[in-house]
Amino acid sequence: MKKKSFKLMLVIMAMSLLLLAACSGKSSGGEKPDDGGKKDPDKAAEKVELRVVTTMAGTDPAGKVFQEVLDEFQKQNTNVTIVNDSQSADAGTIRTKVNTDFSSNNEPELMFFFNTIDAQGIIEAGKVVDLENAEGVDLSGFNSMLEQQRNKDGKIYAAPQSGFYEGLFVNKKLFEENNVKIPTTWEEYEAAIEAFAKTDIIPVAASTVDSYYVVEHYALAAGGIDNYNAKLSDKNKAWAEGLDNIAKHAKMGAFPADAATIDLAMAADLFKQEQAAMIYEGSWFWGQIEEAGMAENVSVIPVPVYGDGGQTGDLVGGASQGWFISQKAFDDESKKKVVVDLFNFITSEANLLKIVGATGQPPAKGALTDLSEHIAAGHKLVANATAVSMPINDRILPEAFTFIRESVPSVVNGDKTGAQVIEEAAAME
Repeated sequence: MKKKSFKLMLVIMAMSLLLLAACSGKSSGGEKPDDGGKKDPDKAAEKVELRVVTTMAGTDPAGKVFQEVLDEFQKQNTNVTIVNDSQSADAGTIRTKVNTDFSSNNEPELMFFFNTIDAQGIIEAGKVVDLENAEGVDLSGFNSMLEQQRNKDGKIYAAPQSGFYEGLFVNKKLFEENNVKIPTTWEEYEAAIEAFAKTDIIPVAASTVDSYYVVEHYALAAGGIDNYNAKLSDKNKAWAEGLDNIAKHAKMGAFPADAATIDLAMAADLFKQEQAAMIYEGSWFWGQIEEAGMAENVSVIPVPVYGDGGQTGDLVGGASQGWFISQKAFDDESKKKVVVDLFNFITSEANLLKIVGATGQPPAKGALTDLSEHIAAGHKLVANATAVSMPINDRILPEAFTFIRESVPSVVNGDKTGAQVIEEAAAME
């Protein structure tokens, strides 16, 4: 009997040792033991998909470079898939898309969009992140363009990428071949229109329905910067006069015969194909001009201003676009860190300069080096500007500006006056 008890005791002791050995491989909480912070190689990072919306698409030469930046981020973060849902800024397509996405709870995680009246509704609805107070967001290194993004509520919701300017691009070769003086006064500008109208060269490549830059610059020319900066509710006479001058110049043969039906891209093609001597465009247009191989023949000048409200040298420009992070993405713990990392990656000085370098616009961080002569001249144009102000369409109700520009053909046809258009547009606000 004692012998059996002793054997039973040995069995019990052996079982106890086995149990103790098994338990030693687990923590008291049933989790794996502390491995010194090392990642489990068998556990893959959680898959994350981010959608990014920008205006770097279509004819924008920055689009290709931007995609390369996204590809590099995905290469470094193999668990991340980025959907580049960028849209052209022409004809307001990007505005429609962003407004539709945010109103349908389908906003992108990250977007490069107009930080103007276009974004005000999104901001007021709490749809985008206050970047200065967002955990992990890096706003270091930005120049004064960052402060230009500050909202009327005192917060910064968008980080700039570059500044811009608009002006009158002229084909110097066509002016020289046709013995026409590049205009520095309004009288010389009208003389240039008359001279080219007698040739097979279109004086000004423009769309009168897709007429963002034409409307802005004709208003600026008619009244200078003070009148240009008026509120729509002021029904400023210079704005109306600018529209009437578009009609006057159309009758002089200033614009393409089909100006009421072509869009901005088609107007730009006329200039790039040297079928037109002048075009109103922005600093981003240099990328297209370089691709067309005609940069050495082109220069940009301020629109000649007449009257007592300003002076030639006043420019349309500023820093109107920036990078936004959606609040929805920031509140999603599965996306928060990744979207912040992507924001910081894109807006790092190296990548920002890489993207901006495609168009040669003034960067919001660092400085571009080895600038070509024409790009450097554009930067000098801004430095020497007598005044710089944001575009009209960035300051007034978008629907009102759309009404103004789409009414230009009616003014050209004589169905409306400039004053009537401004009066009707003001009633929309």
